[in-house]
Parts: sequence; C-alpha cells; structure tokens
Amino acid sequence: MDWSDEGIVLSARKHGESAAIVTLFTRAHGRHAGLVRGGAGRRQRGLYQAGNRLTATWRARLEEQLG
Repeated sequence: MDWSDEGIVLSARKHGESAAIVTLFTRAHGRHAGLVRGGAGRRQRGLYQAGNRLTATWRARLEEQLG
C-alpha cells in the first residue's frame, strides 16, 4: 500500500542512532506513525518538529504495518 499526502507533525522521537519515529496527522488518512531513516540526524531534525507541515509518502506491505 502506497500513498502520499500533506500532513502536520504531531510528535517525533529518536529510534536507534539516526532514525526517528514520526507521528503525523493527514486529512485523507488520519493519524499515522512511521519510521524516518536519518530523521534524528543533524540535517533533518528540524523538519520533524511538532507543528510542522510536510508532504509524506507512506510505503507498507499491509495497512497495519509501521512504514
């Protein structure tokens, strides 16, 4: 299942050394949490702060899986 949508970041927490688990809310798909590789790194950390708007692309084998 693949989709792309605009959303608002609700929260982000570090996962491992450089990945982050980001929770966002989209108009068409509701609330989703996904793994962002490199999301906790120096260059991308500011993008995933709560309240930021962004375009997300979701890729998962099944709807229930963490992307």
